[in-house]
Amino acid sequence: MSRNIVHCSECGEDYNAKRAQLGYATCLDCGDKDANKLAQRRARCSAPAFNKGAYQPMMTLKDARWAGR
Repeated sequence: MSRNIVHCSECGEDYNAKRAQLGYATCLDCGDKDANKLAQRRARCSAPAFNKGAYQPMMTLKDARWAGR
């Protein structure tokens, strides 16, 4: 195994070690899938925090209970 290659924790494919040094444990393809799932979830989890305010992400039940108060 070369020092410049690391294996993806999800699919096992090789990816560049510089990506691993940045803290990523997945290849670009698996990372893209995970990012898209998270973006889709966050798109469904937003609500106005207060009247005439911008939409804010509501990620937990505590956030949802706090909204509008």
